Amino acid sequence: MKQIKLNLKDDVFASLDRDYKNFVRLSTKVDSGFVAPSFDAFLLARVSENPHFLTEEAVQHMMISGQYAWAKRAMDKDFPDVVAILIEQASSYGFHIAVRHDWSTDDLVNASRAWATAIIKQAKGDETQIDILAGQIKSASTSIAAVQEKLKSPASQLAHALVQELRECHIAIEHATGAVAREKLGALRSLLRLGRAYGNVSEKAENDMIERLKAQKPWLFTEGPKGFWGHVAAWWRGV
Repeated sequence: MKQIKLNLKDDVFASLDRDYKNFVRLSTKVDSGFVAPSFDAFLLARVSENPHFLTEEAVQHMMISGQYAWAKRAMDKDFPDVVAILIEQASSYGFHIAVRHDWSTDDLVNASRAWATAIIKQAKGDETQIDILAGQIKSASTSIAAVQEKLKSPASQLAHALVQELRECHIAIEHATGAVAREKLGALRSLLRLGRAYGNVSEKAENDMIERLKAQKPWLFTEGPKGFWGHVAAWWRGV
């Protein structure tokens, strides 16, 4: 093997040495398993105008590590910290883990654990980390309705309009009589079903509203009038 000897000024050597140390420091920060080349190999890369400094050692390490080696190292060592940081910062940049609005606590726990298990098994990580990851997923997740509200999505705007329409319909029933009141009751039931489907009306709120109306206007919830006197009585109530 042929050799080339270089005589460098002190400031030039110091500059190259700083570049080498910075390269090793940044590469190791990006990949904790990075195999640092020797200073001679680094210098050879500079002389040969290779901007990536892919030394033989570094290339060999990349081939042995495999495409998902970083994930395995994260799972085995730094995974909890990495995911915690990711989840903590996500909402600041508009990313959210959204869940169904109708999930119970048990539903959320089960889904979080199932997702955590799938992630770690696919990455061939340490399965003792499953509970840690599942807990982080659960604590970071939020209802899809809350996410839409935060993002001011069209769905959230529609939900606000729906709530306002529901209030107005309820007030209209309280002041309406006869057939008009029955029509408004049908509209109210439809709005309540939409509210339940979206998640901004709870089952309790729906039941409370209907019970109040039954107490105020029980005749609304009875079958239509039967016979002549029944129609007369219905007409009288509507006057």
